[in-house]
Amino acid sequence: PPARVICRFDSNYCYRRLVQCGSRAYATNTLESGWIPSPLPGIYTGDGMLADYRDWLGADSYEATGAIGGSFVSDNVEDYYVNPFELGYDFYIGWKKSDFVGKDALASMKDAPTNRKKATFEWNREDVLNVIASAFEAGAPQKWIDFPMVNYASSSADMLLQDDKMVGMSRFTSYSGNERCVLSVVVVDQDVEIGDVLTLKWGEPEPTRKTSTEPHRQADIRVRVSPTPFASEARENYAESWRTRSA
Repeated sequence: PPARVICRFDSNYCYRRLVQCGSRAYATNTLESGWIPSPLPGIYTGDGMLADYRDWLGADSYEATGAIGGSFVSDNVEDYYVNPFELGYDFYIGWKKSDFVGKDALASMKDAPTNRKKATFEWNREDVLNVIASAFEAGAPQKWIDFPMVNYASSSADMLLQDDKMVGMSRFTSYSGNERCVLSVVVVDQDVEIGDVLTLKWGEPEPTRKTSTEPHRQADIRVRVSPTPFASEARENYAESWRTRSA
C-alpha cells in the first residue's frame, strides 16, 4: 500500500502525518460529497444485449448475490432503477461522439418529465436517538441504526413521504463524523425544495425475511432536505464536477 511505502522512506513523516482509518468509515465520505455509490444495476429486465448479459453472469456475481433493503417494496424491479440524469452523472456521457451503444436511449430520457433529482437529507437527531433507545425497551425494537455505515443491503430503497405521498427514495445512508449527523443521499421529485421536512420510513415491512437484518418494527424519521454536496468544503472549494451539479 502507498502508506507503507511512504513509511519505509520517511518514518518521521509517517508518525506525524498518517492516521489509520477503519474500513467501515471509508465509505461514509460519499455522503458529504454527494455520491451515490451503489444504485441497483439496471440489468434485470430487457431483451437483446441485456438478456445475453444476464445469461453470461455467474451465480456468484454482484448482480446475482446483491440484495435490496429498505421500506420501499415493489414487485416490479424497474421501480428501483435510476438513470444518470437523476444521479447527476450525465456529465460522464460522451455526447460529442458520433455514436455509441445506448446513445439514443439516453437522449430520450435526458429531459423526461419523470426524472427525479438528487438531494441530501439530514436525519432528525431526536428521531435517531428514539430508534436507538428502542433497543433498550421491551418488545420488538425499531430497525437498528448501525454506525457509521447504516446500510444493510447491497442497494437501499427507503421511502420518502411528503403528506403521506411517496416523493422519492433514500439510496445511501451513513453517519458522518465530520457533520455529527446521519445523512442520506436520495432521489426525489423535482418539486421537493431545500429546507422541506419530509418523513423517511425506516426499516423493512414486517415481518422481514432478510438475513442481514434483525426482527424489528418500522420507524418514521423526520429528514430535512439539504444541499448536495452537504459538506460546505465540497460545495465551496471542489472543482466544478458531479459534486456541484445536483439537480
